[in-house]
Amino acid sequence: MFMKLSTLALAAAAISLPAFSQGSDIITSVTEDSLTAFVEAQGHEVLGYGEAGDVSVRAESDDGIVYYLTGTACTDSVCTGINMNARFDANDLVTFEKINDANIRRAAVSVWKLDNTLGISRYVILDGGMTEENIQINFDNFIAIVPTVIDMFYEE
Repeated sequence: MFMKLSTLALAAAAISLPAFSQGSDIITSVTEDSLTAFVEAQGHEVLGYGEAGDVSVRAESDDGIVYYLTGTACTDSVCTGINMNARFDANDLVTFEKINDANIRRAAVSVWKLDNTLGISRYVILDGGMTEENIQINFDNFIAIVPTVIDMFYEE
């Protein structure tokens, strides 16, 4: 009987932990707090909250890349997706031909233009769960690709 109660108590505790702290390392959802903890674990500076959606964090990497982590597909501020994106001012060098080329050459991200903004995104779906390690790898790839995409537009 004690074993069953202990197992139930452990299961209940695991469910109540923040999304990035679940003992199984399988993440099925994120919150603003778990996105903030993820940013801080990178050693990056949190610059703001809620600017890209109700569940979002704006941060800056050590090498100066300002990016957003935005929870998507949310119910009651618990989200089953993460949109990682960086945004830059678009000038005359940002053409649709270059955007298409960037999307072909850097298929791991989506490159887009909206009004006067050039955006670079990577989307992670958490339905069914994803390991913390895989989320980290997705983020590492995103943050490494951003400067290479920017060079495609602003390099002479």
